[in-house]
Amino acid sequence: MDYRKLGLKAGLEIHQQLDTDKLFCKCPSMLKEGEPNFKIKRSLRPVAGETGVIDPAALQAYLRGHSYVYHGWSDCNCLVEADEQPPYPINSEAMETVHLVSLLLNCHIFDEAFVMRKTVIDGSNVSGFQRTALVAIDGELDVDGLIVKVPSVSIEEDAARKIGEEEGNIVYNLDRLGIPLIEMATDPCIRTPDEARKVARALGDILRATRKVKRGIGTIRQDLNISIKEGARVELKGVQELNMLPKHVENEVLRQVNLVEIRKALRDRCAKKFEAKPVDVTPLFKLCKANVIKSAIEKKHIILAAKLPDFKMLLGKELQPGRRLGSEMSDYAKAFGAKGLFHSDELPAYGITEEEVETLKKKLECTDRDAFILIAEHKDCCEKCINAAIERANMAIDGVPEETRKAQMDGTSTYMRPLAGGARMYPETDLPSIPATTKYLNELKKKLPELPWVQIEKIGKKYKLSHELAETIYRSSFYDLFIELIKTKADPTLIATTLTATLKNAQKDTESEVELSEDHLRALFSSLVDGKFSKEAIPKILEKWFKKPAAK
Repeated sequence: MDYRKLGLKAGLEIHQQLDTDKLFCKCPSMLKEGEPNFKIKRSLRPVAGETGVIDPAALQAYLRGHSYVYHGWSDCNCLVEADEQPPYPINSEAMETVHLVSLLLNCHIFDEAFVMRKTVIDGSNVSGFQRTALVAIDGELDVDGLIVKVPSVSIEEDAARKIGEEEGNIVYNLDRLGIPLIEMATDPCIRTPDEARKVARALGDILRATRKVKRGIGTIRQDLNISIKEGARVELKGVQELNMLPKHVENEVLRQVNLVEIRKALRDRCAKKFEAKPVDVTPLFKLCKANVIKSAIEKKHIILAAKLPDFKMLLGKELQPGRRLGSEMSDYAKAFGAKGLFHSDELPAYGITEEEVETLKKKLECTDRDAFILIAEHKDCCEKCINAAIERANMAIDGVPEETRKAQMDGTSTYMRPLAGGARMYPETDLPSIPATTKYLNELKKKLPELPWVQIEKIGKKYKLSHELAETIYRSSFYDLFIELIKTKADPTLIATTLTATLKNAQKDTESEVELSEDHLRALFSSLVDGKFSKEAIPKILEKWFKKPAAK
């Protein structure tokens, strides 16, 4: 695809956990597994923001009618996370880290930051809102000649961890709730998929330069805001892997291009928005052999169907690999509790016969240009779900809807909720403003770390590493251990290569899921320096440990 001709615009939002205690209490930032010490249950509802308007994303979450159960632990949760006590003053160490990053980005730092409440009622915050504060604006970063504007740098609390469902309630762990996050947003300067990766890596380097951020999977999340000239702004939430960013951009552009084509096809058919009235077709399927239909009838649920005028052969059109317009309509239905839907472009199949399809078409008075959808659920749920799917069909007539989507591991995405707006913000009344005086900022400037690319160049020269190896070890989670192991007098190139390529290859060759501890690696180089084996033995020793780590 010619991304510039398509008018691709993309921006990034980086959310990085800071390596401190929690943001508004004294609890440590740690993740827990196993049986919790306590459970609490809540139902949430939306409130109007500062503008007096209820945010559409919050309203849809409320209409889904979910209740939430929270698992908590006494050593990393307190009454603040349970929303039973006002927050403590903001964590000063976390705030200092955000100010450091803002200085590295040449931002304008506000002399006072004010904590706001952002309405979030998907259950990820017990209180129904997330605390956040805008700290700085108007930053800038040069990424290989691309000038990236950073219009905002904020500090906020991380959300609870969703772990599943329990007796019909959505279940969250409270361990992650309240861990400090720095959020950096760029302008929509990205014009190609690969630029997204380059910009994210550069911002990640700035964060790592402070040495005050957490490392590892789940500690950093990248959101993408993407649009094309004939499309609309779509937010992709939760991209975990840096190298998957280009694939997510490619697939979202492809999705929008295909939705624009569907819009053109509908307009060629003179399609207009419609008010479909779902029809109860349960009697038509009493003898149906489809498992979903049979199960619904046994549970005394209903089966609703709706005609989609002029949509024939469009519901099955692929938008992304493995994702179709029918899939998008199914996502909207699932948001209100459906397990999925059937549509006419894929039938007969799944145990639904051609005769049943023809009978249904007659019941709905479908012409040769029309499609239909079919949902089987209990009555209240079924009505909400099919109306949501009909709403999504009407959106196709306009083209690409603005929405928030969840990034999947394979580079595709699924619908989450409508695109949130400013209506969800309102002031936090339990916390004072946070000053940033000239004296404080001048003292902080003395602590500024060198920029990553400067550090990489110095590492290479000091330890006689190639630029590629210096860059790899600097960006790895083993950089601090590398500096420590240098003191053993082992060869720096050997240390860096072992901690990156050799270690990774040994794990891959043994197909091991074991993670070796830093103590293993300290013992490895201590024994090497003591002359107990030669450097050529390192790969075999690592392979042996991956097979049986206790043998150290």
